[in-house]
Amino acid sequence: MRTALFCSAVDVADAGPPAVLDDALGRAGVDGLAVAASYHAARDLLPHARGARLRAFPAGLWIARDPAIWDGCPVTPTRAGDDATEAAVREVVAAAAARGATVDGWAVFMHVDAAEPGPGTHLTAFGDPLPEQLCPSRPAARAYAVALARAILRAGMGEVLAESLHHHGLEHGVHHERHLFEPGPVGRLLLGLCLCDDCVGGAGAHGADGSALRAGVRGLLQGMLDRGEPLTGEVETRDQAAALLGGELGALLDAREAAVTSLVAEVAAACREEGGALTLLDSSGAAKGYADGLPTGGPAVEVGWRFGLDVGALAPHCAVEAIAYARDPARVELDLAAYRAALGDGALSAIVRPFGPDCDDAANLRAKAELARAAGCRRFDLYHYGLMPLPVLDRIAAALG
Repeated sequence: MRTALFCSAVDVADAGPPAVLDDALGRAGVDGLAVAASYHAARDLLPHARGARLRAFPAGLWIARDPAIWDGCPVTPTRAGDDATEAAVREVVAAAAARGATVDGWAVFMHVDAAEPGPGTHLTAFGDPLPEQLCPSRPAARAYAVALARAILRAGMGEVLAESLHHHGLEHGVHHERHLFEPGPVGRLLLGLCLCDDCVGGAGAHGADGSALRAGVRGLLQGMLDRGEPLTGEVETRDQAAALLGGELGALLDAREAAVTSLVAEVAAACREEGGALTLLDSSGAAKGYADGLPTGGPAVEVGWRFGLDVGALAPHCAVEAIAYARDPARVELDLAAYRAALGDGALSAIVRPFGPDCDDAANLRAKAELARAAGCRRFDLYHYGLMPLPVLDRIAAALG
C-alpha cells in the first residue's frame, strides 16, 4: 500500500523542494508527494510556513502552462503561481525521482472559481450561471478536464488524483455564500442541479421530456420563493429524489451519472495515453465529515448520486479514493467496506487527515491505516502537509512504521 503526503505548490516553493522531501520521505516516512497542480481559491492557516502564516491563494493552474495543450481549448485555466513556484514544482518532481520517489498531481477539475461564465459553466433551472463550477455534461468542460489531466502528466507527475471530477450541489460554491432563506432538503437539491441544454438533453435520452423537466424544476423553485416557505419532502435517498416530478427527475439523475462516468472514462483514457493513471477522489466522504470529523447516517458511498457518481460504474476505468474524514476508526471501516462492496475487485484508495478534527494520536491513525490495508487499498494518502503542524509528521511516522 503506497503512501503519499498531499501538499500545495506554495508549500514546495516556501520550504524548498529538498526540505519538503526530507519532511515527507524522511521524517514522516511516506513514499511520495501529491502536489496540487490546479486548485480552487482558498485562504489557509499554514503553521510552519517560512512566509505568510495566513495566506490567500487564487484559483488556477500551479504548473507551467503548456501551449501545446491549452491553446485552442475552450476552457483555459488562469495562472495561479509565478515563475518561482512553477520552477519549484519542476524541481521537486525531478528531485523526488532522483530519490526513488514519485510526485503525483492532485487537482480539482469542475470547481474552477472563474470570475465570468464560459462555455462549460453550470446553469441552474433559471438559467443562472454559476461560473465557479463547470458542468461535466458540457463539451467545453469535458475538453478542459482531458487537457488538465494531460498537462499534469506531461509535467512529469506520476498519477492524476482528480478531485471534483463530477457534479456539485448547492453548497459547493464560493466563500461567503448567503442562503438566509432555508429552502429545505428538496429545495437545496433542486437549486444545486445543472439544467443546461446538455443536461436536459441527457435527461431526454433517459426517457424524460427534458424541457418539461426543466420547467417543472423551475416552477417548484419559483413557487417556493414566492411563498417564502421551503419545499416539503425528503431526498435522503436516491429513490426519494428520483420520484420527484412524477418520477421524471430520475432520468436526470441517470443522465448525470452517465455523463460523469463517460467523462471519467475519457480522462482515464487520456491518462493512459500519457503513460499515467487516474484516481478519482469521491467527494462524498468530505461532504459528510469535512466540518467536524463526525459523519452520520449511512456509508459515504451512498450519497455519491448527489454528485453524479456511480462508483461501481467507475471501476473499469480508474481507481476510486474514499475521502475518509472521520475521527472514529469504526466509521472509516464502515465506509471502506461499502466502497469495497460497490467496487468489487476494482482499485480502491483512501485519504485521511492525520490531525485536526479526525485524529490526535498515532494509535488512531495506525488503526485507519490497518483498515485501509485490510480493505485492499492500493494507496493511503494523508492531507495536508502545509496545513498541519510539523509534529504531525512524527505521528505519521509512528503510525506507519
